[in-house]
Formats: sequence, C-alpha cells, structure tokens
Amino acid sequence: LIDSLFKHGADYLARGRLANLRRAAEVFGFHLAPLDMRQHSAIHEQTVSELFSHSSGKANYKDLDEAARREVLVDALQAGKPLLADIGQYTAAVQGELRIMQAAAQIHQRFGRDALPNHIISKTDAVSDMLELALMLQQTGLLQQAGLPESGAKPLLHVNIIPLFETIEDLRSCAAIMDELFAIPYYRKLLDSRDNTQEVMLGYSDSNKDGGYLTSNWELYKAEVELVKVFEKHGIELRLFHGRGGTVGRGGGPSYDAILAQPPGSVNGQIRITEQGEVIASKYSNPEIGRRNLETLIAATLEATLLHHHGADSTMPEYHRIMEALSRDAFAAYRKLVY
Repeated sequence: LIDSLFKHGADYLARGRLANLRRAAEVFGFHLAPLDMRQHSAIHEQTVSELFSHSSGKANYKDLDEAARREVLVDALQAGKPLLADIGQYTAAVQGELRIMQAAAQIHQRFGRDALPNHIISKTDAVSDMLELALMLQQTGLLQQAGLPESGAKPLLHVNIIPLFETIEDLRSCAAIMDELFAIPYYRKLLDSRDNTQEVMLGYSDSNKDGGYLTSNWELYKAEVELVKVFEKHGIELRLFHGRGGTVGRGGGPSYDAILAQPPGSVNGQIRITEQGEVIASKYSNPEIGRRNLETLIAATLEATLLHHHGADSTMPEYHRIMEALSRDAFAAYRKLVY
C-alpha cells in the first residue's frame, strides 16, 4: 500500500498513520504480547518420572543421582522415541502439565511460534532440570528432529528453555550449572536452533526473602559477573531476565539506575525486565509517561552496552572485599531475625 501511494504521488498519506502501522509491525511483529510458560522444577521432575515409568519401566528416575539423571535424559533425547502414551494414565498434576504443553504446540501451529516463545523453570538448581523440560518439549512436539536421529539430523527447539535461579544458594551455583550444561553436546545443538542465545532469569523477590536486601543484591551482582565469564568461555549469547518487583524489597527502584548498575558485559544490547502490578499502573497508564519510561529503558540499555567502563579501575577489588564483608554480616543478622 505504501509503495503504491508513493508511486501515485500521495506522499502525505504514505508517511502518515500507515507508515506508523508499518513501523509497528516491523518492531513488534503481529504478537504484541507473547506469552511465557512457567513451572516449578519439581513438577517437571514428577512428569518425566511418570513418562519413564509408564513407557520403559524406569520407575526409579527420582531415585537417581544427578549424573545418572543427565545420562538417562540425554539418551532419551537423542533417541527421540515417543514416551507419551494415553494421557489418562498419569496423575492429575502430570496430565495438567502435559495438556498445557499440547495446547502450546497448538498455539504454535495456529498463530506461529512467536506467540509463545519461552518456558521458565522456577527453582532451577541442577542441569537435569533443564534437560527434563527439553524431554517434555520433545514429547509434545515443541522440540523436533530435522530428519532421523541416526542420520545426524539436528534437533529444532521451538521454545526457549529459561532457568530461574532464585535462592542465595542457587545464585551462587548458577554459573557452574550453566557451565556444565553447555558442556553437553546435545544441548549446544538445541541452542544452535535458538540463535545461539541462552536466557537466564534471576529472582529478586525470593533471593531477598532468603538472604535479605543487601545480600540478595550482592549475590545477584556476583552471579551476573560469573555468568558473563561462562557465556564468553562457551561463545554463547547471554540474555538476562531480571525478575524485579515493584517494591525495593523485590528489586524495585529506578530502572535507569538499575540497568546502569549491571556488571560489564551483562547488558549486551538486550535485557529483559518484569514490570509487575502497581508498577504497570504507575508507569504505563498514561501514554506520555509510558513513552518516557520506554525511552528511559532504551537509553539505559544503549548506555550500559556501549559506554560501560565501571569495573575496570584498580579500586574494584577493594570495593568487592568491603561488599563481601558487609553482605556476610547482613546475611547473618537477617537469618537470625527472620528465621
């Protein structure tokens, strides 16, 4: 339409609302609000356990240690054989989970994969948590094989597998978990079909409840520093998803300052942030204020990506030492008071 209007001399019409619509479609596609799925890792564990027990007689999946679980899961993923039988034979919780994934596959078929691109795993604390989700996605058509497995065909993952690290302990171990995950050749093949990008979600509310305000923020910062190192080591693009709430106790505060406070390398042209509850009303109920907030987020992301110099000066180790001491004392005081 725009090209035709230009050819016929209707420049004002071509540059008006129609041009704005075209730009909006270029930026957002036809999915203004893509959906995320999210589930607790314990539910995934139960689902995979029942899939194995009803299909191959491996009733002891839950009794396996972490190394054995990884081996079993990778073998099953590479084999690509259907494990999902009559859905009525599973427990109610597992039936519900599998039906949600089947509905997600139908959404992909009807509306395209951009309508539902993500699945977040709450309380991720092991590599097997992500492999379990991969197996569930495979069994419901959200992870497909391009050809026969024996022909060396590559797997095609249609949903981002996103671990959520929430507790203080999980934040401290998240880099090691991702390092071990990236060492699995099959998982690297999955990332190849997702533009070699891995998203990681960090929990502000739960880490705060677990360790207090100061320790939570310090452990989040350190986790990001270590994640950047791991992702650089493996040559994988990192996208961090910050699960911030509205209040300061849930990671809230000025978005501009929060983005600039991220460690060097953790904002690499992209960042994902939750806007929750009362924050949505205060930031986006008025169009002018909404545009201002989006402008602020974009400006901070550009600045953090292109002009991020902090962390390179010689005083940083001393700041880190002081923060570590403050965090240790704050953590002890908080745990004594609350727990």
